[in-house]
Amino acid sequence: MLTLTENLDYLVFLLTIMAAACVGLRIWLKLNWLSKAGFALTLAASVVMLIAIILRTKEVGALPVNSVYEFILLFCFVMLAFTAFWLIKVKIHGVALFTLIATIILLGVSFNLSDSAVPLMPALQSNWRVAHVFTAIISYSSFAVAFGLGISYLITIPAKTPEGGLPQEKVERGAFLEKLMYNSVVFGFIFLTLLIVTGSIWAEDAWGAWWSWDPKETWALITWIIYAVYLHLHPKKEWRGRKGCYLSVIGFACVLFTLLGVSYFMGGLHSYGV
Repeated sequence: MLTLTENLDYLVFLLTIMAAACVGLRIWLKLNWLSKAGFALTLAASVVMLIAIILRTKEVGALPVNSVYEFILLFCFVMLAFTAFWLIKVKIHGVALFTLIATIILLGVSFNLSDSAVPLMPALQSNWRVAHVFTAIISYSSFAVAFGLGISYLITIPAKTPEGGLPQEKVERGAFLEKLMYNSVVFGFIFLTLLIVTGSIWAEDAWGAWWSWDPKETWALITWIIYAVYLHLHPKKEWRGRKGCYLSVIGFACVLFTLLGVSYFMGGLHSYGV
């Protein structure tokens, strides 16, 4: 029999699918009421997910950040909140559609994970735990938005400039998407740096070493380097546009592997809570 929290997770899943359908149809049919419906459904999904997190917090007696399942719940809540913002403030429906689809996929993954409330081992019970997890959630959410903006740019702006140049509207659109992508990467990079710093402090407290080259630590560093390269190359004109978008795509692929792939395929010190 499903628990109340599990029923709420499925409700969020359904609301998010409906929101994605509305936003996708809005892109195709250009009907404004579909945008409003997508926003309302996204906001409803955010509220329901927040209720599920509150119930989970009461169930485990602390903020739920001890397992991949709980991380995904918090991550999806932040993604839904970001999407609601994009729909009401920025109105870039392609990015909103991507973040909604990403949320649907993550929720689908969570249904196959154990939702048992298993306490952490004493060595991992630290005040740095919450800070470490929340910097990860904010960082990964920002990179997800940057990825969506990069994909929107690659779809919107052709690889080869036609004779006579691009229409001014497309030039402005491309510049706007690229600026938002850059800002999202900067924001995510700051929190990714804090993620590594808080993780190192927590590791020293728990295991007596600041860095142990654990697979997840290594892939977090690889991800950091890729985004650092993007930020370093961005001022160069030849690295703006599609090349920068490709780096954003590669960076987010590393984010996903760090989040899920390492835990399932490489193990290590961070494989608890899977």
